[in-house]
Amino acid sequence: MKKLSFLLVLLFSLSSYDCISAYRESDFEIIQKRIFEEYQSTSNTKSLNEEAESLLQSIQSDGHWNDINYSDNSMSGWKPDLHIKRLGILSKAYSHKGSKFFQDPNIHTTIIQAMEYWINLTPAPSSKNWWWLSISVPKEIGQLLIALRFAEPEIPKDLENSMISWMNKNVPITQSPAKDGSNLTDIAQHMIMQAVLTENPELLMQAVEATSETIKITMGDGIQRDMSFHAHGPELYIHGYGREYISGIRNVAVYTKGTSFSFTEEQIALISDFTRNGFLQTIRGRYVDFSVIGRGIARNNATRVNVGIVKQIKNIDLESHQQEYQQAIDRIEGKAAPSYGISPRHIYYWRSDYTVHHRPEFMVGLNIASSRTVRTESGNGENLIGHFLTEGATYIAVDGDEYFNIFPNWEWNKIPGTTAPENKSLSKRNRWYAERGNADFVGGVSDGTNGISAYQMSDYSTSAHKSWFFFDDKIICLGSAITAKREEYINTTLNQSWLKGQVFIAQKTDFNEFDSGKETNLKNTQWIYHDNIGYYFPENQNVMLQAKNQSGSWAEINANSSSRIIEKELFKLWINHGKNPKDASYSYILIPGVERPEDLLKKDISSITIISNSSTIQAVKDSSSGLIGCVFYEKGKVDWDNIRLEVNQPALVQLQELGSGEWKISLSEPTQKLKGSIEVKLKIGTKEQKIQFALPESDSAGSTVSQTISFQ
Repeated sequence: MKKLSFLLVLLFSLSSYDCISAYRESDFEIIQKRIFEEYQSTSNTKSLNEEAESLLQSIQSDGHWNDINYSDNSMSGWKPDLHIKRLGILSKAYSHKGSKFFQDPNIHTTIIQAMEYWINLTPAPSSKNWWWLSISVPKEIGQLLIALRFAEPEIPKDLENSMISWMNKNVPITQSPAKDGSNLTDIAQHMIMQAVLTENPELLMQAVEATSETIKITMGDGIQRDMSFHAHGPELYIHGYGREYISGIRNVAVYTKGTSFSFTEEQIALISDFTRNGFLQTIRGRYVDFSVIGRGIARNNATRVNVGIVKQIKNIDLESHQQEYQQAIDRIEGKAAPSYGISPRHIYYWRSDYTVHHRPEFMVGLNIASSRTVRTESGNGENLIGHFLTEGATYIAVDGDEYFNIFPNWEWNKIPGTTAPENKSLSKRNRWYAERGNADFVGGVSDGTNGISAYQMSDYSTSAHKSWFFFDDKIICLGSAITAKREEYINTTLNQSWLKGQVFIAQKTDFNEFDSGKETNLKNTQWIYHDNIGYYFPENQNVMLQAKNQSGSWAEINANSSSRIIEKELFKLWINHGKNPKDASYSYILIPGVERPEDLLKKDISSITIISNSSTIQAVKDSSSGLIGCVFYEKGKVDWDNIRLEVNQPALVQLQELGSGEWKISLSEPTQKLKGSIEVKLKIGTKEQKIQFALPESDSAGSTVSQTISFQ
């Protein structure tokens, strides 16, 4: 592949006009044909004929449709865009050789009438949202004009030029928001289309070069060092904007492959890395963690994964990764179980304060915002009451559909995993709202298979120390120092999911079916089981359980959606800490991926020991795996059995006894503020070792460092 710098020399230094002309024609023709084939590949011929037939019957003689409000200028659901999309359908049918409308004179006349109506509209269509005229309209125009080049007769040249002029109403690609993340790749695509329509090599090079510059590790919007993705500042958006980004990159890669504008092998490798180690890691079966789609959580079907983008990236990636992609595709399409091809893995994305824990039987995602990252935004009337989405929101998935389209029915002060006030009337965030978290102490440590995450919360007049120990098939969840000055109850929510099947409870070993339809306080309950997930309580707590109908509407969370009331049955489990708690605590263990309630009793819960759950140290031991996890909110030491662990700075530390006197120590510094090193002292019996852990810096700050030591 040729570098872009070499391309500059090639384009502008060749002395032979004939060589330049032939070179241009070759690349323009290749790219134009690929865009046309991509555009047509999205249509089923039968459906295309039916849609075109319907549009031909409903269009008026002057080229407009009566159901479109051409003066609409709204932020979302902008109506004039429908005119261009319908023009696209007619153009596809006219240029598609399998369509009954292929090169049909009547549809050709209709296309011209619809174009003339559009370009003669006075005033010209406009929207309050820049996206419509900068991305949606010009991209569709570029595609349909290229499609019309593949049929005879073509449209008049002056009319084509008038339509092309609409492709230049976008925000310049050198300015925000056009130059940021997926916005740039979207705009670059229609710049490429315009370049081949006008045979403009400078414009083509500008678009490809700008796109190429986004394929990098960045500390701004885009791919992060840990393979997470940011948009609109340091906001977690692995799907949503991340999906649009890789879709755009993939399109440009396909358009330009084999031409002088191709991406380099290194750039394709980075896209592969992000797709496989970021994008695909947030998916369980057919569904994606609700935490990685930003304000899109308020859209219908938003957590259903589009398999098309995975297939597209698969087609441009290396042979060595094909099986990994195919396994993901089979899971998303439902051809294989959600467990198919899944290996134990634990990832902490330190750039985004996000955790995923995979086992064949389940996946758990955890989202927290720190002072370094942005809380889930609202905007365009979406995500109106998602105040607590970054307070430890937890996605507990076995099948993956546990939360699919549940969000109109959610009680949004009880998001799974969060400790929050029971505010019954959350204020609507009707404007663009994306603020940073306010906690410095947010972090995670991972050895690649197991890990720990922690959050020193202080917001909403509520403070708490929260930690999650992801040890193999169990997640041990601890909370301490829970203090609040609020009129409402303070609750820690374990889960709020669809009610699927029976709920079982047990004090010791005998499970009984829970009486649905009422809210119950279960102070002496040890076990609760629902929908392949077990919940274990090591100590008596004020556990609340509800399994009944809950009403809501999409309009409550999305101003652009229906206000129709939806009644659905939900499972809801939480711990009530009371009003104005002081130094309250909680402890519970999640055991997902269990087929029957009695199977929970086979789990070796006795192997779990909660060593400490104080305001300064939270620590857990799992004797079955040899794992010990410690969260030090300040420098200190902790003792268990004949072992002492001590640190001279706040840190997350995970130990694993490997046998034969060997120990693996994994450490991270959660505030990402400290420089230099952290000293760890590990004493076993009478033997002690001091280990210095050099702290990663820059965009690796907060990542895990590990050492293996021997006491032989």
